[in-house]
Amino acid sequence: MVREPTFGKLVRVGLPNALRGELWEVCSGAIYLRFANQGVYEDILRKYEGQTSTSTEEIEKDLNRQVEPMKSLPEYSAYQKPEGINRLRRVLTAYSWKNPELGYCQAMNIVTSALLIYTSEEQAFWILNTLVDRMCPGYYRQMDVRLMHHFYSTSMYGALLDQIIFEQLVEKTMPLLWNHFKKTDVQLSVACLPWFLSLYINSMPLLFAFRVLDCLFMEGPRILFQIGLAVLKLNGEELLQTKDDGAFLDILKDFFTSLDSPTEHETSSGRNKRLTYREFAMVTDELVTELRRTNQLKVVAGIESYTKRSAIRHLNDTAGFSKDDIATVYDKFFGALYYSKQQDDKPETRMNLDTFQRMLASMTSWGKLKVMDDTSDEQAVKQVGRQFIARLYQYFKLDHEQGIDFQGAVTGLSEILHGDLMSHIGFFFKLYDEDKDGLLRNADIIAMAKELLWLFRYYKPDLAWDAICSLVVHSDEQSEIARGEEPEEAELARQLAELTMTDPSATPVQRFSQLDASLSSKTVEIAEPSFRMIILTNECLEMFFDHGFVDTFRLVQSTTERTKSLGRELFENLFAEGKKLATDVPTPTAKLRPSPSPSPSASQHTHSPSVSSPSSVYNQSPPSDDNKEKAKKQDMSDEVDYLFTELGHLDV
Repeated sequence: MVREPTFGKLVRVGLPNALRGELWEVCSGAIYLRFANQGVYEDILRKYEGQTSTSTEEIEKDLNRQVEPMKSLPEYSAYQKPEGINRLRRVLTAYSWKNPELGYCQAMNIVTSALLIYTSEEQAFWILNTLVDRMCPGYYRQMDVRLMHHFYSTSMYGALLDQIIFEQLVEKTMPLLWNHFKKTDVQLSVACLPWFLSLYINSMPLLFAFRVLDCLFMEGPRILFQIGLAVLKLNGEELLQTKDDGAFLDILKDFFTSLDSPTEHETSSGRNKRLTYREFAMVTDELVTELRRTNQLKVVAGIESYTKRSAIRHLNDTAGFSKDDIATVYDKFFGALYYSKQQDDKPETRMNLDTFQRMLASMTSWGKLKVMDDTSDEQAVKQVGRQFIARLYQYFKLDHEQGIDFQGAVTGLSEILHGDLMSHIGFFFKLYDEDKDGLLRNADIIAMAKELLWLFRYYKPDLAWDAICSLVVHSDEQSEIARGEEPEEAELARQLAELTMTDPSATPVQRFSQLDASLSSKTVEIAEPSFRMIILTNECLEMFFDHGFVDTFRLVQSTTERTKSLGRELFENLFAEGKKLATDVPTPTAKLRPSPSPSPSASQHTHSPSVSSPSSVYNQSPPSDDNKEKAKKQDMSDEVDYLFTELGHLDV
């Protein structure tokens, strides 16, 4: 029957309820997935029975809302009863475990509940897979408020992309109406974005929504655009009289309500079909694919820009960073989080130690923890470097936090980059005062000496050993003074000479051993004022604490980083789609979409104060910053901002 030339016409006339579920499955191609994966649905339910996740918690919240009056599908009684709710729960839960990266998001419950009216649970499960993965790619990306404020993600970019395409089609096919909307500042997305998200199920009576699904599964996503254009055309005369969004919404609400009226049913239905399939037949799958490809990078860049600005606005304290510099810190922080994410892992908003080290590696040479070879000496040096980074990590995160959040990174970096000599001395004192008792003891001084010796390899390696010896010997001296004892100048001079006059060819491990032994017979306790005196005693140490450590940071984006940043998740989605096409069972309705070919433009970057290059073979400066002109996408950015507002993010 599917091969009959009249099949399409029969579908448009209307499917019989008894066959609707099976024909949805056949037309969408989901039947092939179900036959190729027999038992998978039941296996998932058994495997994850009793387990919970963030997605299952969100599902439960929506299911509780589902049974309240006037919520999703109020006209259908099955979803006011436990049996219907349990069926919906099982399908949504199974999909969230099958695709954990996406999990569950808004509008899935609406679409799935409509499918279950005419299909079994397993059929609905595989049709949902087909919808999300192939027919409406990107519509149901995770929409988590935390992530929208704290993670650069192109959430639901597919729905936003198609909304932009829909507005372009309105401008092309109904220029008079489009110009009126622009003149009166009426936003199409107020009403039209929910059409695409819910596939019209929440916008029109169920009888008509099912007819939309009939055509969607047979003809593909172009039907969503054609019906939307037809609705605007049918109400064009009234819409030309609107002056604001409220009147716009009222007209469309009255129209959809009138579809249930017996007097309007026949005329509206006939006009709707005629307009959709004749006047807007120019909207083809090929046109939709081409427009998606043309606008993809623009939309992703707009969403990325919105998410960045939103995260920055939600900071409690920008800690003295300029607008440009805070944007660069954002890119460094969330770039490290993104590229540390394992495949299929959910995005994180807090850094663990490894991710923190990745962020430092994008800012400093020492953060890369490079070594010349795999000898024991070089491995010992690397271990000292790891200890310093771990110490910074513990300092940046509060004790009660499970990792470093964006605010913690901003505050910590500001303390380093915006401090003066005295504040830097205080910073290092607190860094090594692990028990927070206001004193540095033997172990603290030796740990600092080793780690500063490692850092000096990226600052002034030829002066490193003398400076570190001065730190150790004068710590002993200041400790004696603090105890009220008179230090013996001759003894201090002898200790300093013994440390400094060592074999210049001594290995790092040998020098570390010397430091371990240097205070073994001493009892050192240094308060912060005494620590300041120790640093100010040695010119090299003073210069390092004043500006040397700061100068090892480069708060700029390299050309490579800027290229990666723009559209990174878009390309990840394209890659994932390619994998699915390569591994899924081919279906007659599956179509390959061409990958976007344009190269992403450079994103905004900032410059920090000049940085002195460490005189060390271990230092490799980041690539120089290209001053490319930033492509201006203000119109697209404004549109994306508004679309996010309509999705509930009102902080534009």
